[in-house]
Amino acid sequence: MAGRPTDPPELGEVTKAVHAYHDGDLTAVDEIEVRQRSGEFREHAWQVLRTVPPGKPISYTDYAALAGRPAAVRAAAAACAYNAAALFVPCHRVLRSDGTLGGFRWGLPVKQWLLDHEDPAR
Repeated sequence: MAGRPTDPPELGEVTKAVHAYHDGDLTAVDEIEVRQRSGEFREHAWQVLRTVPPGKPISYTDYAALAGRPAAVRAAAAACAYNAAALFVPCHRVLRSDGTLGGFRWGLPVKQWLLDHEDPAR
């Protein structure tokens, strides 16, 4: 499968979840606990990201509203930018209002691949 590492390190349940995700179980990564530390809003916003379902991307504006601060679009975008656990905290599911990709720490080709993997009709 394209994009899959050839010899990933063994990380127990994390490795199993990543393999299952790549094999089509798009919710397998939801069971992995993620702990990232930051300010109160950013930590809350990361938890909100985990509720965005695969194949249903939202805009940064919608994301800010879901996080409880509709006027804080830049803060919501910053939460995406500082997210270090992208597959498990799916910031790739947040797009610009016009539907274009926006930014992504690991590059736009990776973001596009993740979105396509989650919704092949995209």
